[in-house]
Amino acid sequence: MSFVGRHGPALSSAADLAVLLMVRAPRRGEVRQALEPLIGQDGCLALQTALLAQALAWARELAPRLLCLAHEPADAGRELQRLTGREALLIPQNGEGIAARVADAVARVHAHSPGPVLVLWPDLPRLLPYHAQAVCSDLRAGVDIVLGPVFDGGFYLIALARPLPGLFALPERAWRGRDALHEVLEGAARAHLQAGVLRGERALHRPSDARAALADPLLPEPVARALRHQ
Repeated sequence: MSFVGRHGPALSSAADLAVLLMVRAPRRGEVRQALEPLIGQDGCLALQTALLAQALAWARELAPRLLCLAHEPADAGRELQRLTGREALLIPQNGEGIAARVADAVARVHAHSPGPVLVLWPDLPRLLPYHAQAVCSDLRAGVDIVLGPVFDGGFYLIALARPLPGLFALPERAWRGRDALHEVLEGAARAHLQAGVLRGERALHRPSDARAALADPLLPEPVARALRHQ
């Protein structure tokens, strides 16, 4: 569902876009801990690495103006640089809660690349051309904000046509939990922002999500291999 807006500058091409990945560095015992009972720490490490590689490949296909990783922990820059190469800008995440961290990272991206920013969490078992095409289509139409919701709450993607710091003043509960989409859409409406909503997706948060992903015959092999880890 998309609504053409009058406020944001229209995207002319993906080359005008900056892509910001919100990532946790792949470290054994520190990632995907809810999946450890199913695939163990080594499987979680392999999965985090595969999801990050998939997100980087997807972002590079867009050929954005800037590719940036906002990472945690703060000391992970050097190890992530080995995965990303030197073309990506790496910055530590800063702030308490989702909204503060995204707002800080987006502000730093805008300092390097004014214009639309696509914020992505590498949580989906598959990232499709559809996701990129839908975002670009909405931004070209003049939409202010595009939301990619996760079924169990929160978002896998948020795209902003321009700096919208007031949006991130919404309370932390607006960004997590089952009512996140409703809360953010209401906040956008109060700010007279036009919103687009991508289809909901199932993120890899819990063992049930992993089992569902494995039922997909088109699941990318590196992700499938990590989810089958015993």
